[in-house]
Amino acid sequence: MMKWNYTIKTFTIMFGLAAILTACGGGAKETSSTESASGTEVASSETSSSNAAVTETAAKESSSAEEGKIGLDSTLDELKQTYADQLGYIRIPLNDHPVRRVSEEGSKNINVANYSDAVVDMNAEVPIHSDSQRLIDDAFPYFTTVQAPDESYVTWEEATNMERAMVKTLFIAREGLLITEDAMKNKDYSSTSFKDSMDFFSVTAKFESMAPVAQHPYDITLTTLYDKARTSWGKLAAMNPEQDEAAFAEMYKTARTDANNAMGLLNVLLSTNEEERVEEIYGK
Repeated sequence: MMKWNYTIKTFTIMFGLAAILTACGGGAKETSSTESASGTEVASSETSSSNAAVTETAAKESSSAEEGKIGLDSTLDELKQTYADQLGYIRIPLNDHPVRRVSEEGSKNINVANYSDAVVDMNAEVPIHSDSQRLIDDAFPYFTTVQAPDESYVTWEEATNMERAMVKTLFIAREGLLITEDAMKNKDYSSTSFKDSMDFFSVTAKFESMAPVAQHPYDITLTTLYDKARTSWGKLAAMNPEQDEAAFAEMYKTARTDANNAMGLLNVLLSTNEEERVEEIYGK
């Protein structure tokens, strides 16, 4: 796993986000509803391949935990009463078992979901990335005012768990892509920073790396784009650039494009007029 010092390089290439990040408008960010806050209703093993929520059967098959059991048993009502904030989002601290086994009313199905604001290892319930305040202080402005300074944005406290997790994860991925690009230009893949970048990309692609459960309709779209990105990052990390530099370069382009798409949407979703911008940029 990467040991980042967060001395972030100045961008020399903006990853082609300009077309995505120039729309503007007005309005307010829509808060979550009771249904979307549940997570189990909007993100299941069938709707989120990034494991924001998985069924107990799938989780047991991949788990090395004792007795194959992942997460703390909870009911949805308990989670709402104990952890829901003023917006209706369930937010469980990382030190309080963020991965929960939530049963659905009237069903024997159990969803295993991450209710923290970080991508976590579902077995260990710890983030796969740094979760420092310094990272947040650097990353949140980057994905908001730095990208589109004329827009109005929600506060960190108002962002969904999935949005917060993507702020952290995509910021580190951005650094890793820049390091990878430098390595390709210099034809030198021996540096610790390059190897750490590949390790991070490999970890994000693992089944056990669980993104937060969707608690807002747009979280599902963001999850889908993140899913695609982390899949391409995993493929990139699995390649040996010294054996086939051309193939590695092509995979890098795909990984960068997929990251662009997720980063562009993240900026839009953090806007106070997210619905208007989504329709203007992506269509209804």
